[in-house]
Amino acid sequence: MKSIKLILCLMLSFIFSQGALDQYDIPEYEYKTFQLSGNDLFNMSSTGDASEMSINVGADYMSQSQRPGYNLMYGVDFDFMMDSEDDGVNDAVDTSDWTLDMPFAVSQYFGGTKGAFGFADGNLSMFGGDAAEGVDDTSDLWLTLGAGYGRIVSARPVAQAYAIADALGIDADDDTILAIASVIGAASSYGSIYKDDAMQQYYNDLAEAAGVDGAAMQIQKVLTSPAYNVSDRFTGCEVKAGLYDNYMKADGDESKGDLLMEAGYAMPMGMDSQLLVGASYAMNLEEDGPTMMGLGATYTMDHSYNWATSAGFEYDSYTVGGEAAGSDMALIVSSSYAVLNQMSVTASFEYLIPDDGNDDTDDDATMNLSAKVTYWVF
Repeated sequence: MKSIKLILCLMLSFIFSQGALDQYDIPEYEYKTFQLSGNDLFNMSSTGDASEMSINVGADYMSQSQRPGYNLMYGVDFDFMMDSEDDGVNDAVDTSDWTLDMPFAVSQYFGGTKGAFGFADGNLSMFGGDAAEGVDDTSDLWLTLGAGYGRIVSARPVAQAYAIADALGIDADDDTILAIASVIGAASSYGSIYKDDAMQQYYNDLAEAAGVDGAAMQIQKVLTSPAYNVSDRFTGCEVKAGLYDNYMKADGDESKGDLLMEAGYAMPMGMDSQLLVGASYAMNLEEDGPTMMGLGATYTMDHSYNWATSAGFEYDSYTVGGEAAGSDMALIVSSSYAVLNQMSVTASFEYLIPDDGNDDTDDDATMNLSAKVTYWVF
């Protein structure tokens, strides 16, 4: 126990010495994004009289806000898939399916801004189309309710200040970054103070804080384009525990939920890098139910204000009735680049290493390469 306390103290002492991030307690912000994407937007192939066509489109809306007393996130993610196959002999087979996810998360802090808190997070998911024919249960509400201690703080205004400094090509010190971030954090007050001149005054003040005359338009370009905000900054640590279950079960489903425990640690590494580390433990409440332990880490680097890369690994191990039942490990690398004000391209590499716990079978690793184009409506 003493060693654990010592590690936590060392982590906290390092966290609270992160330059500009240390001096900016709980940045208040609220932002919304809406994007259109297609992992395989359109694909068509033909051989002789046989042909195949597929379409995949999606839309994603997300709202996030942070205040000293709470965090709030909610969103809607819609995906539509259509396939048409014609072998040139039989009638063509057409299928279409859709999925809808509505994730949400809220944390309320008590007696301070980084101490004890209660939380609820989950996802309401639905599906329809041909895959739903004859299926009674087409929706689920997975929800975790619990409490915790600590806080991982999003220092988004500071990250945006760094992005502005990079776009303007200035070597900004902590004081300059804080000056820019302070203006960003006060954005909501400009309307009531400056009325019709609020936007002009806001970007002029940002240019003045950055110490670059005539940079208002360049700053506006960076801040108003969601494609350029390809990463964020987080700092702090937290632990939490709760009950996880499906609150929209099918008729006759009497399965029990899980006791879930999680820990997270976020460490900014200078102006352009970020480390996120997490651990989780889930114990099913059924007698002799399965348990899962997970570890993960992600490192992100901003090459510039419009280009960022992340690399990480995830490891999960499973037990059933106290006996090892297998494990999975994944190595993931992705890189996003904003090619236009409202469009970004993401390339991803994933390497999956399964282990079913059976020495008599071969567990083949899987490698996935993918590319994604995203159009940010706002």
